Amino acid sequence: MLKRMYGVEVDVSGGKLPGFYAQIVHKIGDSVQVFDRDQQLFIVQSEEERQKLFNILQDRQMAGELFDLWLLPDSEAEIDDYGFVSLSGRAYLYDTLVAFFRFLPQVGTAEDRWAALQQMEEHLITPVKAESGEVVYIVDRAQTDLIEGIARAFQVKLEWLTDFPSLHSEP
Repeated sequence: MLKRMYGVEVDVSGGKLPGFYAQIVHKIGDSVQVFDRDQQLFIVQSEEERQKLFNILQDRQMAGELFDLWLLPDSEAEIDDYGFVSLSGRAYLYDTLVAFFRFLPQVGTAEDRWAALQQMEEHLITPVKAESGEVVYIVDRAQTDLIEGIARAFQVKLEWLTDFPSLHSEP
């Protein structure tokens, strides 16, 4: 399953001493439910937790960039250009870099969808199985026109997803 996650980068520039950074990490641990980390990026499961984390860092002039992320169920996916694998081995995608689609089964034949998928294969980042069992495909956001063109060529229709309530699950 796919899960929306939220990240806040800690800005350690500005000559802060390592002990100061350790105090901040301790304060974060006491105040925020951190789900995961990747170096200076703290990952939480809700926007509320992200705001608490951001406020702590902002008070100490250490708030960096905010990220919307997607936690992948499979850390084996090739995501190098679209995300990262955290220190704990979990795979994340940056929301701003990816798009999600599924095939509409009522348009085109199963053979046409299969053939379109074969053409799309080299452009897919990874498929994800939804709670319903249907497959949602993840692609580079910059390649949506290409993917649409392939779908048109095989006379199938795609649905581009912007919200994923059926994909959310607790990790």
